[in-house]
Amino acid sequence: MENDSVDRIMQAWRQRDPKLDSSSLEVTGRLVLVAEYYQRVVAGLLQPFDLSIADFDVLNTLRRVSDPHGCKPSDLARFAMITTGAMTSRLDRLERAGLIRRAPDPDDRRGVLVQLTRQGSKVGRQALEKLIVTNREFLEPLSEQQTASIADALKQLLLRQEG
Repeated sequence: MENDSVDRIMQAWRQRDPKLDSSSLEVTGRLVLVAEYYQRVVAGLLQPFDLSIADFDVLNTLRRVSDPHGCKPSDLARFAMITTGAMTSRLDRLERAGLIRRAPDPDDRRGVLVQLTRQGSKVGRQALEKLIVTNREFLEPLSEQQTASIADALKQLLLRQEG
């Protein structure tokens, strides 16, 4: 098998400091690099939709929640694990693009509910379909067994961090 950039880093550390156990970098270094490559791929596929990854996340969170009355911005922020201020700027951008609308919350006179427009639902669905195809292409070098194994291992890491 060919050497990747992490192999070259590991070799350099073995030469520089043979007593240093840098073996964890073989996993974490690759996680970071693969995530960066993946984010570039996703950003590229969303570009024709004029969406950022954050915009995509908001649209498809609204699609997934699928409450016909809408969703509170604070709930969207919680689902996306961001501040309400960051969510407000995302919503402003999506509203200007005609992909969402804000409606008064009937249960809270000061509140609003965020709703998808028809165009927002359509763009969100099309972008998600393209993402699913792109995910399959991105994971193509892996067998089904490898994909399942990596998913299980990453789940263990994520559960520990989320716990």
